[in-house]
Amino acid sequence: MREKEKIHEKLVLTLKMIFKGRDVNLIFMHGGCYWFAEMLKKYIPCSEIVFNRKLQHCASYFNNGVYDIRGRIMSDGFFVASAKDIAYMKKHFIPCFDTETVKRNVEKLMGLTV
Repeated sequence: MREKEKIHEKLVLTLKMIFKGRDVNLIFMHGGCYWFAEMLKKYIPCSEIVFNRKLQHCASYFNNGVYDIRGRIMSDGFFVASAKDIAYMKKHFIPCFDTETVKRNVEKLMGLTV
């Protein structure tokens, strides 16, 4: 497995630990997708945040593929997010959790601070 995919997998496993007993796919597919992409970008700085306007979903682009909480997904309809897209996602894609607390826990469990 490539290094960036290992980081993605570690982040997903870390979030599963933090949200134990809850469906992380549901959390990060309904309001939390931008937060996930933003966090992944901190650990994979060369990744790009991508947006599918039709699906109203964002993800990360790296290793020539598009990734979200579920892993590598179909890239059809995703484009690198513009500044306008980012502003839209920050306003409308609101996670259902305390983002600062989860971010601190992620940093502790990942063993990498950024």
